[in-house]
Amino acid sequence: MEEKSEAYKDASNILEIHNSKSTINSYYDMFAPIQFTLSYCSGLSDEDFFNVLSISPNASFFYTSPIVSDFHKFNARSPHQHSFFELLIVLEGNITQRLEDKEYFYPAGTCCLINQNVVHIEKFTGEAKILFIGLSINFIKELLSSHLTAYFPREEAASENSIFQFMAANIQLEKGKNYLDFLPVFQNQNSISDLHKLSDLLLKAMMFPKFGSTYIIKGLVCELFQYLDNKEFYHISNVELNSSSDLLLFSRIGHLMEDTDGRMSRSDLENVLCYSGNYMNTIVNKYAGMCLYDYGLTFTLKKAERILTDTDKSISSIATQLGFTNRTHFYKVFKKKYGITPGEYRINARSSSPCNVTK
Repeated sequence: MEEKSEAYKDASNILEIHNSKSTINSYYDMFAPIQFTLSYCSGLSDEDFFNVLSISPNASFFYTSPIVSDFHKFNARSPHQHSFFELLIVLEGNITQRLEDKEYFYPAGTCCLINQNVVHIEKFTGEAKILFIGLSINFIKELLSSHLTAYFPREEAASENSIFQFMAANIQLEKGKNYLDFLPVFQNQNSISDLHKLSDLLLKAMMFPKFGSTYIIKGLVCELFQYLDNKEFYHISNVELNSSSDLLLFSRIGHLMEDTDGRMSRSDLENVLCYSGNYMNTIVNKYAGMCLYDYGLTFTLKKAERILTDTDKSISSIATQLGFTNRTHFYKVFKKKYGITPGEYRINARSSSPCNVTK
């Protein structure tokens, strides 16, 4: 008989862990259609502790230990994969996640949806709270087919949701190693509180079941997917595991530059992404062939193009809106990029517009 992980020995009705003592790869099998695991690490000192609450329709259990004992076993456990999809939500702090042979930082507000084939491991580096949502194949199939009995036409939109599309494609192919990375849009300052609210509702529905709880849980999962798929709130990157880990960081930098019209400072990027400015500068130079400041400036000038073409705002007001110190500086940077002044660009853009072409 295969051994089961000591940390989950009281959760045999939730997860079965195969090859738990392997240093290469263990495998998690889930008995329930859906399960939640809330993990909290208070810190890394001898006085700190580590808590795990795991809940499913089949069973639930709570596990706690001082940091000096089993926590180090948790952080040193083997990489694993499982028979279900897993959505990781970082509610507080940040963690390091190793996906196959690549490591990534996941700060609070970020999420990651892993398919069944990705070997991974999460490691605490300090105080943090994480929610893992295990989603069985059958559970996802039920959600994908729920529109067949839906009351409202808008409920058929599941097929348009990129998270459902990702899982449907993975169920059909049964191969491939990819995952979805979720980064909050910079203007979305409520991402952490929103995720807390949805997580609390899901945990409450599972911990205190009542008549209709199955529908409540399915509805809340759909609400979570809809929230994460809203382009006003989150950027989603579909990452193939054969791509470079640097490419995801470059993508995250690009998303944040787009959110802020290129006017995101190096220190702000460091705070949001948890990487040093020098390292991010190296990554941007690798993929864009320019320094971080100049890369941000390309987004600023793209925004300037749109404003010049689509509005009648004065050049001075555009320069102020885009964070230039004065109109002269804006003229100089713009002309260096395009070879003409902003005013000349506006005239050329409007004269070549289809609306101004004589039939």
